[in-house]
Formats: sequence, structure tokens, C-alpha cells
Amino acid sequence: MASYKLFRTFPRKLYSLLCIVFVILIILWSSKVFNLTKNIKKEKFLVIRGTVKHLKNKTRDTFIHIASRETTVLKRKEGNVNIVIVIKNSKNNPNLHPKFKVLVESISRKSSISLCFHVICDEDGKTIATSVIERAAPSETQIIIHDITIMTQKVKEQISQMQTFFSHSSKSYYGDPLFFLSIVLHRVIPLDKVIMLDVDLKFDEDIRLLYNIFDEFSERSIIGIARENQPVYRHLFHQYRGKNPSTRVGAPPPDGLTGFNSGVLLLDLEKMRKSQVYNSLIDSPKTLETLTQKYLFKGHLGDQDFYTLVSMEHEDLFHILPCSWNRQLCVWWRDHGYSQVFDQYYTCSEQIKVYHGNCNSNIPTLQWERQ
Repeated sequence: MASYKLFRTFPRKLYSLLCIVFVILIILWSSKVFNLTKNIKKEKFLVIRGTVKHLKNKTRDTFIHIASRETTVLKRKEGNVNIVIVIKNSKNNPNLHPKFKVLVESISRKSSISLCFHVICDEDGKTIATSVIERAAPSETQIIIHDITIMTQKVKEQISQMQTFFSHSSKSYYGDPLFFLSIVLHRVIPLDKVIMLDVDLKFDEDIRLLYNIFDEFSERSIIGIARENQPVYRHLFHQYRGKNPSTRVGAPPPDGLTGFNSGVLLLDLEKMRKSQVYNSLIDSPKTLETLTQKYLFKGHLGDQDFYTLVSMEHEDLFHILPCSWNRQLCVWWRDHGYSQVFDQYYTCSEQIKVYHGNCNSNIPTLQWERQ
């Protein structure tokens, strides 16, 4: 009775205000719970999306996952190869879709190992990637989609530095951030080892054999990459070569520092993270500036310019892939001033395992395609 009397002594206005506050708190709490439940349901859908597809169509159990905020290094699943491919601006490049289809089909046809495709892409690229891989790849294939905008934003500072030294400008073709992602991939994808591929490739061999080359890396090697098959860097280092006529810089294989082509990359991401030398090059624009000045070098081809310049001082960071694993077909430099020395760079006497149709070169029809 005493408490009732006390309650009646509250001013009516204060009582009304308390009621309003209480109602507002209830509404806010309900809204938070609703949104949380909604997000949980959405996340669950992403995680079990592959299972849903499997129930609807028992002929496929492809797992599709939209990658978000990975924080731990994912070890390679035994018997699985992680393949990274970048797809962007497909609306402005109608050939991208058919090239990607050829790449996935050729890898899948020859592979004796389970595959996990990490596709770094925009919205249009996501549509292409999922549709092609679901149709062309084996049923156990995994697809993980990475948003290219989010990914490049995480390493914006490092990419901006690279653009300064290794592109004409940020608005030029090779100035796009996608052409620098491989350099900093160890900072944005939590995997231990990956094979990173250009879209304009066709495999004629089991990708498992390419992955096995990781076992041939030296203790200090962190990246597997093939030489450039044209005298590109003979040209780009021409000032340095003119002042140093006996240099290995820009000279043809097997003894020259020929320069690299980044169409096929074996990236030991774990070793890249641990390499103080490598990371100091990424984080120190002053060091890169010193190298460009020393070798009188101005690049315009993105990541492969970076790898080439670094190799002038740190050959041991790179394991040279045989030319058969990245047989570049472009012959542009043969017709632009280097015909006399062209074959010294271009010749590859090995059985070709991967054809690279760079500069829109036609890739030959292979035996398995005729069957």
C-alpha cells in the first residue's frame, strides 16, 4: 500500500516520459534481434549453399562460398590445389568469358587432383566464374569468390606505390590494381600456397605436376615464375645495357637475367609473409626508387616488372619455371626492332604444357579438343 502511494506521488508527465522511453527501448531491442537473426540466416545460407545445390541436383555438389573476413591461414586440404584467377571489367572485354571457359575446361580435363578456384572479381566476374566452373569443372570442385574492390582496398597503399614505378599511370591498362595483386596476395588471402593464373591460358598437362614444382623451391625461393619469351626487358633496360655492355641484365636465357612473365605464378604465400627481404621491398618506396634509378628502369607491365627488377638484386627469391609451363605465343617484338635476337628469347624446345595466348595470340587446337 505504501509503494502504491509512492507511485501515485510521481508527476504524470514524468510517468508518461518513462513509458515512452520504455517503449522506445523495446522497439530498439526487437530491431537488433531481428537484424541479428537475419544476418545469421544469411550467413548460414552462404555456408550451406553448396549443400542446397546438391540436394536439388545430385549430379553436382560444387561448393560456392562468398569470402568475407578471413583471419587465419588456411592450410591446403590434402589432395587439393588452390588456384587464383582475377576477372574484372568483363563488360568491356567480351573475350574474357570464352577465355575463362577454355582455361577452366583445360585444367579440369587434365587434372588428377581436386581443385579450389579462388576468383577475385567484380559482380559480373562472379556471374561468369560461378556459371563456367559449375558447368566445366568436376563435381568436387570448390569455388570461393573474393570481392576485388574490398581486396585491393586492403593493400591500397602498397599498390599505389607499385603503380608509380610499374605503370604509365593508374588509368592506363596495366595501371589497374588487378595487375599488382599477386605482389601482395600474401597479405589478403590466408592460404599457404597458390597457383595464380592469367585468363588467357590453355593447359595440356595435369596441373598437379605444376603444383609439385613447389617441392623444388630452394630455402629462400618464394615465387615460381617463367622467363619472358620476348626481348621485352632487353628493350626496357636498354639504357642500362648501353652503359654496361657485358651485363646479364636483359640478356637471353639460359645465363641472362631475361626478365619474367607473370601469366603463371607459383606463390608460396607462407614464405612470402616470412621473407623480410621481400616485404621490405613492398613497404619501402625509397628502396624501389633506388633500384629503378640504378637500372634506369621505367616499367609499364604491372607485377612482372616488379618481379623482374627485384630479380636483378635478389635472384634467389625466384624459382625459374620451365618455358613449357608458360609458353607465351605473342611475337610483337619480333616485328618491332628485335628480329635478329628474337629467337634467342622465344625458342622453347620442351613439350608444351601450358599455352599462353598473350597479346590476343591464337592458341592452337590441342589433341584432346579434337576427340
